Amino acid sequence: MNIFLVGPMGSGKSSLGKKLAKSLDKKFIDTDKEIEKKENKTINEIFENEGEKYFREKEREFLINIPNNLNIVIATGGGIVTDQENREKLKENRVIFLNASVERQSKRTSRSDKRPLLKNVDRLKKLRELYDQRLEFYKEVSNFEINVDKYKNKDILMKIIEELNENN
Repeated sequence: MNIFLVGPMGSGKSSLGKKLAKSLDKKFIDTDKEIEKKENKTINEIFENEGEKYFREKEREFLINIPNNLNIVIATGGGIVTDQENREKLKENRVIFLNASVERQSKRTSRSDKRPLLKNVDRLKKLRELYDQRLEFYKEVSNFEINVDKYKNKDILMKIIEELNENN
């Protein structure tokens, strides 16, 4: 069974995912990075040239084609839960929801220009809007939720590993 990390942008899915995979001696993949490799374009270029709808289609194609038995750790893009088919696929695996406040998301994404949905908009307002739109979907697909604002990364990792061990 695969372990998926879901949550809003800036919640730490990629950075924690790498550490979690290393701790569990598993392979790590990041859906956004895999899509960039396959398309030979950055996420920004995909959004600019093809649009968000195209990106979401590529995201769905990639996710649906991941066998459930790879036993790997996978960091997802923040919007992966907006698609019903994606949510069904996620529910077939272990899903950890990294819940982060809008303030934390803003702080962690402030130095990145790799967030197409945050370009030329009021960042805090957009992050709040996305969080509100997606929160129920994150909760729907997840087996375990952790508020990443409350803990240091090493403690988050410990809590995730404890949860995985208890429910294996």
